[in-house]
Amino acid sequence: MLNEKEVREMTDKKITLLIDQDDVLADYMGAVVAAYNEKYHTDIKRDACVSWNLYTVFGKEIDTVMHEPDLFRNLKPIPHALEVFERLYMSNLFEIYIVTAANPRAVEAKYEWIEKYLPFFPKNHIIVCSSKFMIKGDYLLDDGMHNIEDFANAGGKSVVFDKPHNMQNPHSYPHVSSWLEFETFIMNECYPERIQEYFQEEAIS
Repeated sequence: MLNEKEVREMTDKKITLLIDQDDVLADYMGAVVAAYNEKYHTDIKRDACVSWNLYTVFGKEIDTVMHEPDLFRNLKPIPHALEVFERLYMSNLFEIYIVTAANPRAVEAKYEWIEKYLPFFPKNHIIVCSSKFMIKGDYLLDDGMHNIEDFANAGGKSVVFDKPHNMQNPHSYPHVSSWLEFETFIMNECYPERIQEYFQEEAIS
């Protein structure tokens, strides 16, 4: 069986990365917790959000918070997300798409966030889609285990971005806890012959 490098050499095809937005590029859950606590005078901690189903953590009142456009517009970037994303994109080694699920009310705000923090990134590489396994790509970086499992079952390679809500049940998928860890993982996985050159260029820049 041909390995990743041999397939690339035969097809001259870039590796396609699909990157989730909320809780991978942008700190969605941290903002939800802060907004909910402020609105309802509670003291829920981020680490208490151990379920993908937010209703089990917050109750039905979470509907008044979790889809608000201003919430998405003002999310803080995940540490190192912007710098690593830009390095991977500018390396010209990967074809990168941001693939994100969104309530219709929040779509415009999510585009605005990307335009603000990743102004170099082309809008036609932003895909709003709940069924991410339908998108053709080689790797998916995501925090939602349903997306991870569906994409893997469709033949893709899934990488879990560790968050409290996806660490409750054991799994066998590759996982990373930071963007710096993902950068090393994806270069080792896809371009082991170029990893030294890549990080040398990073150090120079």
